Amino acid sequence: MEKSMIETAAILAGGRGTRLGSLTQGMPKGFLTLGGDPIVQESIEKLIDCGISQIIIGTGFGDHYYEQLASQYTQVRCVKNAAFMNSGSMYTMYQLRNLLVGRFLLLESDLIYERAALEALIQSEDDNVVLASGLTHSGDEVYIETDQASNLVTMSKDRLAVSQVDAELVGICSISTEAYSAMCRFAHRVFNRTLQLDYEDVLVGITDDIPIHVLKINGLAWAEIDDEAHLLRAREVVYPEILSRDESATEQNMLQQ
Repeated sequence: MEKSMIETAAILAGGRGTRLGSLTQGMPKGFLTLGGDPIVQESIEKLIDCGISQIIIGTGFGDHYYEQLASQYTQVRCVKNAAFMNSGSMYTMYQLRNLLVGRFLLLESDLIYERAALEALIQSEDDNVVLASGLTHSGDEVYIETDQASNLVTMSKDRLAVSQVDAELVGICSISTEAYSAMCRFAHRVFNRTLQLDYEDVLVGITDDIPIHVLKINGLAWAEIDDEAHLLRAREVVYPEILSRDESATEQNMLQQ
């Protein structure tokens, strides 16, 4: 079967970012600025540059910031998780179920990454892919265990919960229609008990039925910004490297045209 093209992306942006304290100035984490624009806007621009024509942002805290940003793009729309105070990332993702049709990219809002991260997922032969890197030792990592076929076995922030550490979660995935439907069914059962459910746990929960490939890229330039230490590392180390790599890639593409 021919691999389906990816035209849609979902950005999970419902969280409050409490660990960053006053550094966010009351705005959602996605509106942290390292360069000229908020990091979520830089993410949107990269998605559009990679051919994504529809971007759906699952919002919550500070949703009006995202609504204002979306008004600048015909490709972007927002859906609010009204229960963001008492729910996890999967409940935000669940709110998008009537809009996500076909294979799509899934991203977290507090990421910075080089464009090559998106290109690797879009070009992957597998429909369901979790992007991973080598260990960053940046703190708050999500550790991934894979099988011999590089498919997902489990992932956790608790290093002792994985039998072996094969990679680290980046926070960008590609999800097929089949996998998303399975995720929503799995989540619906859990929501009868609690809304505190994260999408990572649901991905692990469907692996018995749907293989999820882990695409590990050693040396990938990326960072998640959850606290002040993350922000410092992102600003001083990772972001300059991303700018350099993206500029080099753009120049290379121009030479090849």
